[in-house]
Amino acid sequence: MEIRHLQMVKEVAACGNLTKAADRLYLTQSALSHQLKEIEGFFNTQLFIRDKKQMLLTDAGAVVLEAAEKILQEVAETRAKVKCLTEKDAGEVRLCTECYTSYHWLSGFLRAYRDVYPKVDVKIDIEATHFAEQHLLENKIDVAILEEAENPKLSYTPLFQDEFMVIVAPDHEWAHRDWVEIDEFANQNYIMYNIPDEQSSNFKMLYKNFRPPRVYKMTLTEAILEMVKAGMGVAMLPNWVVRPYLRSGELAAVALTEKRLLRTWYAATLKNKQLPPYTGAFIEKLASYMKELDGYAVMCSA
Repeated sequence: MEIRHLQMVKEVAACGNLTKAADRLYLTQSALSHQLKEIEGFFNTQLFIRDKKQMLLTDAGAVVLEAAEKILQEVAETRAKVKCLTEKDAGEVRLCTECYTSYHWLSGFLRAYRDVYPKVDVKIDIEATHFAEQHLLENKIDVAILEEAENPKLSYTPLFQDEFMVIVAPDHEWAHRDWVEIDEFANQNYIMYNIPDEQSSNFKMLYKNFRPPRVYKMTLTEAILEMVKAGMGVAMLPNWVVRPYLRSGELAAVALTEKRLLRTWYAATLKNKQLPPYTGAFIEKLASYMKELDGYAVMCSA
């Protein structure tokens, strides 16, 4: 039995007619009838009941059809995966960034990248956001957007630098300050993403020695900003996330300490893994995109 026999069973069952199935398979009716005899001989049973011009599945035929559909689907998926590995301009990039806010600028880049590499499927693993480096080391993803470049097993490409700012309502007591100190957060309600406290580096830094009066946890960045605007508390977010709100006067941003809280973002890959050309191009174009993204990010000098 060969793949062609399974394709024949699938088409005959779908068409219910040998002539139509033969046309769809680009075969003569005689050749299709011969294939049917071959597969019925292989299973030593009748697969179709010939009723005038109709072909009706027997119980055995239904079992074979179910298996044929599964096998043909597996073959199609395997061909697609092999094609991704062998074609220079087709494939898959598995991606994750270790900060939820990064997905805001990432969406714009993905649209630009797909214009150049339409055959490359970019899959974002949002569930791995706080375990991006570990997933990269386990080869569960191909590229991780990280804010540290310390693991010797990884290669790093600098992308951009941003600044975490303290976000407050325009009428907040801090609104016109140049900076605030960490100990001043002791009496402020804190608004953050809906994640465990220990997974938030900002929360651990701000509230290392004390707890805020109240913590509000939100799933969306927009919800955090709305809570801040309503005067429910303060938040810590990258400067580029809140820039439109600062320009409109809806929110105010203050530096954290006189030294400011800056971070550099990197595109990381496994050092010992050979990357396909489209993955290398993905990183290069991402770095270029972030450099040109006016008003949102500044390319780091490293």
